Amino acid sequence: MTEKLTKEGFKKLTEELEELEQKERPSVAKRLEEAIAQGDLSENAAYEEAKEQQSRMEGRISEIKKILNDAEVIEEEQQRGGIIRIGTTLKAQGSDSTDRVFTITGREESDPTHGKLSYDSPLGRAFMNRKRGDEVEIETPSGKKKYTILEVN
Repeated sequence: MTEKLTKEGFKKLTEELEELEQKERPSVAKRLEEAIAQGDLSENAAYEEAKEQQSRMEGRISEIKKILNDAEVIEEEQQRGGIIRIGTTLKAQGSDSTDRVFTITGREESDPTHGKLSYDSPLGRAFMNRKRGDEVEIETPSGKKKYTILEVN
């Protein structure tokens, strides 16, 4: 499945992959080597911990490589026209009269606590392909929420 990413998201994943491959992998390999040198692996907690860390790290490396390999990087030219798309930052007023700023991102980049919404999330989907002045409504566990789009950048 193609993952849609902003240029920033693609760069961050590339940097994370580089960090894992060039720094973390050798560090974990060294920890494994040291644990093996201690002998009896059947009751060696340091060895088990290092193996688990290695497994998680290699899984993440594989995941990032697949995402980057299949990624569609959204170019800025695709953002023009005042229509909300991936990479767009918008300001919306909620039904509680508070203004919030959101950036529509790919799934890998989303961070709702910092206003980064996946295009695939309920609110992200509601904003997609809308423009300034549009109202969107979504159903949340705490009830319906309405937003009016004030600005599209």
